[in-house]
Amino acid sequence: MPDLDRIVNAYDLGQIIKVTPMTNGKSGRAWRVETDTATVLVKTVADVARASLEFALTQAIQAEDRDVTPALLSTTDGQPFVTMDHQVYRVQNYWEQAEMKLALAATLACYRNIRVALDRFEYPWSPDDSHSLDRLWESQRVSLVQNWPGIYEQLTPMITQLETIDRQQETWVHGDLGRWNLLPLANEKVAIIDFGEARRGPRFLDFAALFDSFMPRDVNAVKMYKDRFCELARIEKEDHRIFLATVQLWLVKGMLVAVEKAPEHVQNFGDQVQLVGNLSS
Repeated sequence: MPDLDRIVNAYDLGQIIKVTPMTNGKSGRAWRVETDTATVLVKTVADVARASLEFALTQAIQAEDRDVTPALLSTTDGQPFVTMDHQVYRVQNYWEQAEMKLALAATLACYRNIRVALDRFEYPWSPDDSHSLDRLWESQRVSLVQNWPGIYEQLTPMITQLETIDRQQETWVHGDLGRWNLLPLANEKVAIIDFGEARRGPRFLDFAALFDSFMPRDVNAVKMYKDRFCELARIEKEDHRIFLATVQLWLVKGMLVAVEKAPEHVQNFGDQVQLVGNLSS
């Protein structure tokens, strides 16, 4: 564990009362730190460039709506991060999670507000996609051929189109908008957290991730769900086809990650890809 006293002192947050290690996330480790003046989340960040981007992006979102994501804090020297022992740390306000079920309408309302800020956001640097489809397909296609030949045959005709969508840098996206980054709040609203994968990408990528997160298990309910989702997300009818193709992109990337990390879920991803494809016909 880092020297949290030094980090907290850099932000002039008082004396530490309690520290709670949080579950390790995809993009770093985190600690809930309660001091005599505040409760914050201290989190590791990959590097200074990423920390600076996350701060600037969160500032832009906060300027649009302070209720959709926790603010990142500045040190007493005006810096958006602290570097200690070659590791970069950032500090944000800690928002308590409410014991409530995530609602699709509230989630999309939150994201639409964030979307306004993302569409206006300008920044001179965008990180590469850490899970680009090109690299995932190249690294996992042999395993698919050997272990899931049916899925490989299913994916092969669509890979070129999906790679084209994946390479698009139309707008800023959250980049990792699964349920794990949705925070239910006590006022029955939803916040979105952890912009550690933010970058420029396909315009419907975040919507695709949310579509996957709330997709019903009942196959017969998916068509009605798609119509409701697009209405709430305000996705125009003429964009439904490219939106659904982006959902397939999201699912295929998840599948290719699962080939190595969770092979028991690969077939389920394949079924979902086919199901979403049927919605386009």
